[in-house]
Amino acid sequence: MPLSNIRVEDEVFTAEGDVGLGAVREILPDHLWVSIEGYGDIRIDPEQIVAAHDGKVVLDVTKLPEHLQTLIAHVHDGEVQQPSEASEG
Repeated sequence: MPLSNIRVEDEVFTAEGDVGLGAVREILPDHLWVSIEGYGDIRIDPEQIVAAHDGKVVLDVTKLPEHLQTLIAHVHDGEVQQPSEASEG
């Protein structure tokens, strides 16, 4: 995936429609630095990106190192979930 259509502060996702897990911090000719919520910066190479459009960068999680796959799978675990209106009643 070419990095030319990615901008600093684009939001990073694991799939279309998922909740974002971080944002692009720096763009270099051969990789990105992405800040992951609750973790810090990680390097993302072009082959680890599935799509980039509309201010979004979608990762191919299967191409990330195993420790990053585990981290990303649990990035939102500490967040408080609001009950849906359907369950409030």
